[in-house]
Amino acid sequence: MEFYVSSSRNSGGYLPNCKECTAKYQKARYKAEYHKAYREENKVEIKRKRKIYRETHKAELKAYAEAHKAEARAYREAHKAEISIRGKAYHKAHVEQRKITSKLYREAHKDEIKDKDRRNRALKRGANHEAYMGRYIFERDNWICGICGRKINKRLKYPNPLSVSIDHIVPLSKGGDDSPVNVQAAHFRCNLGKNARNVGQLRMFG
Repeated sequence: MEFYVSSSRNSGGYLPNCKECTAKYQKARYKAEYHKAYREENKVEIKRKRKIYRETHKAELKAYAEAHKAEARAYREAHKAEISIRGKAYHKAHVEQRKITSKLYREAHKDEIKDKDRRNRALKRGANHEAYMGRYIFERDNWICGICGRKINKRLKYPNPLSVSIDHIVPLSKGGDDSPVNVQAAHFRCNLGKNARNVGQLRMFG
């Protein structure tokens, strides 16, 4: 690792030409570079330790946040324009990076995102929601459409008319719940054609 040595020739006037200042500068630079390299090499371990710390110090962190909430709000109000400019500049400079990160996140949390969307839809309609994964429903129903009774091709993806979808046996608009007992696998086309008719409703009681 190379270090910057202060002297009258290479300091450029930024550092005094003395051994004490040079030593302090070298020590600070070494420390910064060492910690940067350490963080890069131990990302997973650092993340794990931070998670443990947050879990074990939850009460203290919450109290700290509450104590500084008013101060943080006052700072945001006083620097609203400056924060807005910085935020816009950051987003503009990292558009592609945010797109890639967002895509990777959606791929890694596909089932959770879909379940959250179903929950929000159910809550908007005043229906009860019980968490479930689409994959579980499709496997449970052996990839058979509950409306037409035909096999569903696993390889077809939305918006293909014959791709798989989740159908509510008793529609949410008619008081049905968003739960495993009230949903079935169905072709996307069959699901659209059903609209709000109670096709396949007897299956709940079969």
